Amino acid sequence: MASVTLVTDAEEALRATERKANFQRLTRLLMCGGVRMLREKFDSIHPPTGLPLTLDDSATRDSLKTAKLFKAQWDCLYPSPGTFGKSTDFDITLIFRLFRTICNLTEPVTKWDNPPSSTDHSLEADLVRIKEYRNSVHGHSSTMEITGFEFRHLWKEISEALLRIAGSMSVAKRDEWKKSTDKLLSDPLTPEAQRYVDELQIWYKNDMELKDAVK
Repeated sequence: MASVTLVTDAEEALRATERKANFQRLTRLLMCGGVRMLREKFDSIHPPTGLPLTLDDSATRDSLKTAKLFKAQWDCLYPSPGTFGKSTDFDITLIFRLFRTICNLTEPVTKWDNPPSSTDHSLEADLVRIKEYRNSVHGHSSTMEITGFEFRHLWKEISEALLRIAGSMSVAKRDEWKKSTDKLLSDPLTPEAQRYVDELQIWYKNDMELKDAVK
């Protein structure tokens, strides 16, 4: 009779698996690639050199008042009288609020907090998609595992949305990001993987707190 190797619960939990690798790759795509992409897009609308003038404009301040920002977010935008924040200091939750309030974007037909139509490939719809897929990935944070089928679906949807956002800036930018995302798909995972998981948790928590505050 063939011997049976028993695996303890601890060994099962700690063993590296393809499903764990899937979760880590998607988390890195969102937290490393996605966050940087969205910041670059924001900078293309409000270049860093002109951002202080934008933030100092009374119309901008009036628009931001409707966004119901937290005090910490206001302090990030306006650290002290006469000084203004830099996009490199904005977290992803704040950047999304700025997209919605001071970037002259049009709210999708399905609204900012609902999944967009599958045929809507506008910038606004892709911004909503990034948050929706963030929620999908975060939903696996208790096990930190994602099946191969769901991984392929989420990777395709997230990377295509990011590439459309990159393409809205330039063809060269899209090509640059296509090369980077393809490389991430095959590169070995690094010890930084847990940091991206932690950042995903913080992004989700901040969004939920803001959503509750707005309500």
